[in-house]
Order: sequence, then structure tokens, then C-alpha cells
Amino acid sequence: MYIDKTHSKKDIINLFRRHGVLIDNKLTKGEIISKIELYLDKFKYNDKLKNLSELKIYFKKPSIKQRPSQLEKIDFMFRAKRIIKWYKNDYILNDENYNSIDDPYNDIMSIYMFGDFPTVRRACRMYNASPFCKDHINPIISDSVEEEMNNNKIIKKQFLYSLKIKRDKENPFIITFD
Repeated sequence: MYIDKTHSKKDIINLFRRHGVLIDNKLTKGEIISKIELYLDKFKYNDKLKNLSELKIYFKKPSIKQRPSQLEKIDFMFRAKRIIKWYKNDYILNDENYNSIDDPYNDIMSIYMFGDFPTVRRACRMYNASPFCKDHINPIISDSVEEEMNNNKIIKKQFLYSLKIKRDKENPFIITFD
């Protein structure tokens, strides 16, 4: 079975772990790929990967999880922070930040594929809210980060309300809400 070289050993192990197959971390990527047929029998499919053919297609395509180099990361983080600053300055076009309407669009188009980073997602959200927005830009987010974000949303939505009622000699009732 062919696996694109952009899929790292960690990505493969995490994918199989999420689908009920445990792979030893001590194995090399080459050993995992050579034994992958054994792991496919135990693989539990879900809505995203429905059968073996979709799994093979997933492995043939390059990984959407971006691993930028240090220089690339510095560059796109600078562009994202520039868009955020532009948002905080009420989208003013001047010589310090942006001169024309095309400049923020070019910046957002060069960084949207790094959607795993929160700063890039925030910059995309702020660009989409601007009056100069040409197209609605959605950042590209890998499955693992999207799953983590959904889990965090569920945790944030859960509220536990409590009511405490105490009796005291001076005050008949003391009611507190937390």
C-alpha cells in the first residue's frame, strides 16, 4: 500500500489509535508501512473514513497537516499579526500597514493554509469581518486540530449551576449562587 511521504510516523500512529488500532511507537515509519496490511484488519471505520478504499485514497494524498519551517512560520505569523493589527485599527489603509485593498487579501491568501495555528484562524476571522473582504476565506484545519477544537467547545458549553441555602441566627436565610 502506497503512503505519501508527507504523512509522518506520528500522524499514522495517531490515525490508527483514533480508529482502535494500537501501533508500537518504537517501530520506524518504514516498518509500520511494511506491516500496515496487518493493522488494516482491526481498523474501525467512521463517518470520515468509511471503508478501505477511502483510507487508501487518504494515504495517497499529501497530508493536510502543515509543518512549516522556522522561516515560513515567522513569515506567516508576521502576516497574520499584521492583519490583526489592521483589524484593531478599524481597517485603516495607510503607509504603515496596508496601502491598498489588495494587500490584506494577498496576505490572507498566503497564510490561510496554516489553519492549525490559532493566530491564522483569528486573522482569517478578522479579515472576513472587514468591509474590504473580497472573498470569504476559511482556514484549512487538519482533522486532529478540528477534533480538539470540537472537544474544547463541548467542555466550554457545560455549566454547573449551584445554589446554596444556609440558615443563620441573625439572618433567617442566606442564598448564594455560584
